[in-house]
Amino acid sequence: MSFRGFIQTQAPVPGSAAQPVRYPACEWVGDDGTVDHRHPLNRYVSDWLTRDMAEVARCDEVLHAMAQLEQGARTKWFVDGDAFCVDMQAHGVQFNASHVGPQDTAYWNQAEGHFTLAEVTRWLRWWRDFLAESAPD
Repeated sequence: MSFRGFIQTQAPVPGSAAQPVRYPACEWVGDDGTVDHRHPLNRYVSDWLTRDMAEVARCDEVLHAMAQLEQGARTKWFVDGDAFCVDMQAHGVQFNASHVGPQDTAYWNQAEGHFTLAEVTRWLRWWRDFLAESAPD
């Protein structure tokens, strides 16, 4: 099981004058080499990395806050993005879709969207390194 980073190309709408858009993306790949887009690591973590953490500087900011959580200098920190609101605490990281409000209790704080701080730190470091390596010269 691992994450795979790649550069995604999105074609323009046919007939438009727009140019293709290229952006970094990632997905979690199972032991058998297949990608299950419904798997929690893809639904939450890969989507968050691709959609809300697409810049090295943003990754560095969040990694700094995560280090403070690990050291006890912070008790919690929220990462609010276009796709996810991520609640980080020393005992774990909870992913919630940004479009789901706390009043939608059936969709808020799902167990499958909860990971350890160490796991998310490791994945974010990997993603940050991937972004730094794939940046245009």
